[in-house]
Amino acid sequence: MNRMKRRLIQRARETYKTIYPCGGRPSFSECFTHYEDKVLFWFDTEDRSTHVVTDEMPA
Repeated sequence: MNRMKRRLIQRARETYKTIYPCGGRPSFSECFTHYEDKVLFWFDTEDRSTHVVTDEMPA
């Protein structure tokens, strides 16, 4: 897993404390989407709601 993805996971943990892979996926590595120049990290929280954090891909 690259540095950007690890940073997104860390940012999600800092904000929401306990997070889980989205939609019952077995690992966080399956919770990323690339869209245009962004990386999106999808995850669930303890209240079973889904959230996303994003970051711009380096040029």
